[in-house]
Amino acid sequence: MSRRFSTLFLPDLATSDNLTDRVVVVTDVLRATSTIITALENGATRVIPAVEIPEAVAHKTALGADCVLGGERGGVIIEGFHYGNSPREFTPEVIAGKTLVLCTTNGTRALAHCQAARQILIGAFINLSTVAQSLANEQEVTVVCSGTNRRITSEDVLFAGALAARLLEISDGWQICDQTAIAIGYWRSFVEATGGRATALAAELGKGAGGRNLLRLGYHDDIAFCADIDRIPRLARFNVASWDVT
Repeated sequence: MSRRFSTLFLPDLATSDNLTDRVVVVTDVLRATSTIITALENGATRVIPAVEIPEAVAHKTALGADCVLGGERGGVIIEGFHYGNSPREFTPEVIAGKTLVLCTTNGTRALAHCQAARQILIGAFINLSTVAQSLANEQEVTVVCSGTNRRITSEDVLFAGALAARLLEISDGWQICDQTAIAIGYWRSFVEATGGRATALAAELGKGAGGRNLLRLGYHDDIAFCADIDRIPRLARFNVASWDVT
């Protein structure tokens, strides 16, 4: 039986029909999934994604001192929150031993769209190879790109292409959909033109709508961080039953 790798360029395309019995990789390269992976690597006990601000505040009220609130709207820290959505903010000193409640414009919403999946992984360039290796023996894989304000965003499509290309290198028998073929073509063209260097990847990530907004806000270092392939070889899973990432 053929193995299938699919890509959905926006969360609104995710349905129970195209997610059930599949392993889903949710990506929001700039920056939610990169931040989740980093927080867990730096000692967070778990990450609770919140779609709306009141939901996040309710978690904070329930958890008290053991909770750190992080989040943004339009790339800017939410008023009253401890931190924004920069992976560089969540150092061990800030997050070790605590729960991060994260509320973002795009990434946490994408996670909420994927509850029908058999398993949900958190994907970003910083854990690219780890995610690819974990998928090597799967039969049905779908990448769900978070997009920016419900529009397709190039950095997430580029990650989908990088992940699919890596998986095709390490395991056989994959059938890919048209969107995956587009994403792979984008990734391979980028690598051919630049060699795939981290500095080149950071520049490429800065070209999309999300990247341009971060550059406008002065988050150049965040883009460089998120472009550092395999910086954090950690596998993170979203647990729908407990509604957290560990």
